[in-house]
Amino acid sequence: MNYDATYAFPEGDLYVTILPAVTKQERWGDQDLTLPEARIGISSSRDENHEPGYVKIRGRAYRVASRRERAHVRREALLRRNDPDASLWTYQSPLRRWEFTNDRDQELSHGTAARERLSAMVREAADRFEAEHPGWKLISERLELEDDLRSAEVGVAIARDDLAKAEARVAYVADRLAALSA
Repeated sequence: MNYDATYAFPEGDLYVTILPAVTKQERWGDQDLTLPEARIGISSSRDENHEPGYVKIRGRAYRVASRRERAHVRREALLRRNDPDASLWTYQSPLRRWEFTNDRDQELSHGTAARERLSAMVREAADRFEAEHPGWKLISERLELEDDLRSAEVGVAIARDDLAKAEARVAYVADRLAALSA
């Protein structure tokens, strides 16, 4: 996973990567809407698949591996109407087994000062990324559509292969039938 931006904190760097959006079907009043929810990954590692990266809080090493989803514009208006300071980012899932771990790969307990600080760093990195990269949501949506296209192309290839096998079977059975009729 390549990162798109780096944000420095006193505790260490966080890397932000644009991820494919997730499209959701929702009913708003009498309308059925398709709302793409753009996503980012925020990590203390440059590459989640290789060497882990850590941030240090009070001399202890912690790893961040968070996936955040940005509220769609329609949902944003509703959130802002109820609370002008509402967070537009929701935790979706970890990039790894857990969102926050220590250097022994153990999950941090909820309510700890380290977890609170790491959560604040993730929120700040997400907000800074959005401010500095205004077109990132379109990139996230494009990535989702590219994944959908690749998946559809694989489906077409499988269907063509199945069709070729079925046509070969039809030809084989027709030849056998012709041989029996002769």
